[in-house]
Amino acid sequence: MITQKTIDEVKLAARIEEVISGFIPVKKAGASYKCICPFHDDHSPSMHITPKLGIYHCFVCSAHGDSIKFLMEYQKITYPEAIRYLAEKYNITIEEEKKTLTAEQEAAKSEREALMNVNAYAEAYFIDQLFNTEEGRNIGLTYLRDKRGFKEETIKKFRLGYCPDGWEGLSKDAVEKGYNPDYLLTLGLCRKSEKSGKLYDFYRGRVIFPIQNVVGNSIGFGGRVMNTEAKGPKYYNSPENPVYHKSDVLYGFYFAKKAIRTQNNVYLVEGYTDVISMSEAGVENVVASSGTALTEGQIKLIKSQTDNITVLYDGDRAGIKASFRGINMLLAAGLNVKAVLLPDGEDPDSFAKAHRDSELLDYLTNNAVSIIQFKAHILMQEVGNDPLKHAEMVKDIIGSIAEVRDEIVQAFYIKECAQLFHLSEESLNVTLRQAVWARINSQPRTHTPQPQPVATENFPPYNANPLPPVVKRSEIPKQPQPQSDPMESVELNIIRLILKYGMLETYVVVGVDDDGKEKVQPMRIDQYVFNEFHEEEIQFHNLVYQRFYKEYARLAQENSSQDDLQKAFAQHEDADIQRIAIPILTEEEPDCSEAWLKVYDIETPKPDTDIECLNVELTGCINTFKFRLIEKQKKLLAKELEEGHPADIERQILQRMGELNKRYNEIAELLHTVIPSTIQL
Repeated sequence: MITQKTIDEVKLAARIEEVISGFIPVKKAGASYKCICPFHDDHSPSMHITPKLGIYHCFVCSAHGDSIKFLMEYQKITYPEAIRYLAEKYNITIEEEKKTLTAEQEAAKSEREALMNVNAYAEAYFIDQLFNTEEGRNIGLTYLRDKRGFKEETIKKFRLGYCPDGWEGLSKDAVEKGYNPDYLLTLGLCRKSEKSGKLYDFYRGRVIFPIQNVVGNSIGFGGRVMNTEAKGPKYYNSPENPVYHKSDVLYGFYFAKKAIRTQNNVYLVEGYTDVISMSEAGVENVVASSGTALTEGQIKLIKSQTDNITVLYDGDRAGIKASFRGINMLLAAGLNVKAVLLPDGEDPDSFAKAHRDSELLDYLTNNAVSIIQFKAHILMQEVGNDPLKHAEMVKDIIGSIAEVRDEIVQAFYIKECAQLFHLSEESLNVTLRQAVWARINSQPRTHTPQPQPVATENFPPYNANPLPPVVKRSEIPKQPQPQSDPMESVELNIIRLILKYGMLETYVVVGVDDDGKEKVQPMRIDQYVFNEFHEEEIQFHNLVYQRFYKEYARLAQENSSQDDLQKAFAQHEDADIQRIAIPILTEEEPDCSEAWLKVYDIETPKPDTDIECLNVELTGCINTFKFRLIEKQKKLLAKELEEGHPADIERQILQRMGELNKRYNEIAELLHTVIPSTIQL
């Protein structure tokens, strides 16, 4: 178990803008940063990053948290995994508590964490076999270095390994070291013999290509046979399991993401060796789909780094045509797609080996064409002079353009298509409108039910897709509307006041002197609020707000500045408290028109710069809270009167009602509130 000291050091060292920029491009915006939110389908920077508080907050889907939570949500990793990643990033030594776990505690450990540990073990085992055994050096390393042409530093960078050509090398070693055999089977590292029931190595006699997630942890493996004449598949790959979902992974993404952001472009290839050879040749912004058709998850990874993609093709026409569906998905995602066709007989691996550094990059740059030109070039070779086939080809290409959501981009593609086929833009636009209409009508129309009202002590769960699809008014089912509680907003205003300005000092009236003048004394905002709550014996009705209030009392003593206090709340371990704090701390203060100052020489006062304005907000907030509390008490007493009681009890109720009315009117006068006669009793 990682010690609290290590966790505290990680939290202190981790810079939220650095952590997020390791995965998503961020832009400076004053003292903060902005970026595209990766937790919903975002097309404009909706996520705000506040370095001072160490938090992020999306103003659309409400995703929020600190650097640790970002890693957990973005990469779907556990808390300990996020801590270990940040500790490695910031060169912090991880201290482990030397504690013997009970059987129950051991069983309660996260399965995912255990599986990741097994993968880490397997990766280390394969690397050790490659470099430190005679079989590994003579067979595996010789193959990678001499036959594939990889440099040793490249082999180490991509953590390539070797599985010995025996039945139980890894499986026996893993079990002896205490790893669960069931996990070895789940991860596909081993298989079980149907006859004997014994484990045997799945990747035996193959070189190993570990597959990393976005934070660099190995989640799967590819094993390549070295003898091209051997029976069976050329590659064995990890099966789907709790830590490896191939549809969400791009091989080489971890090593390429920094170069992708720098170059603002990614090259997409097919296999492991394509990535490694191109990277070794100087083109590091390259990833592979690993022989699978492109998926939404993979496209989301690409979009997290760039809007530009260049797809590399060899001369396999059948393979090229099969990839067109993936191209349409890229266009639908808003990516600018280009393509490069390599010379006949070449693939990215072989071409990169023959053309190093600037020569390779020059070829890729000079031969990249728009995907419309590329698709036309490929399809033209099949249609010949048949006019009907020509028409079908054009419709096919227009179908791809219809996937583009940006109308301006569509217009440029149509212009390009018109020039290629010597057709009018008007006729192509007619076909485009038909294709767009067909695409829209082909999508299922479903309605997402509206969220139901929740209890005041609970917060609604984060919804990754908060916007329901557009439906006709007649299709919208009528939902019961939750009744808004005026007390909710008043209580939240008090929380906002102490969280934003609690340690600022104001002047409060503490009595009158002998001459009848008011006596004032300096007092912190939070202390004034606590005094009022204590004297009036009041507390929040919302249970979460009350918990927040108690936690404030504790943290205000532990932190010497408002900034430190706010950061403690923004990164609080209580998710409910964090949900309250982050929207308050990231909300933008309204800016009044500069004309007031320029034309009228009037400066608009604000609570953080004007003590009188702060006093007005403070007293108004507390008095409004008391006002609402008295309203609630009066309603309860009125209900008691309706139920009927003995005369003496009724007199006591009426007496209490009179006291409340008197106090109610006093506060109303302070608030300059007009009370309708209908609510007076």
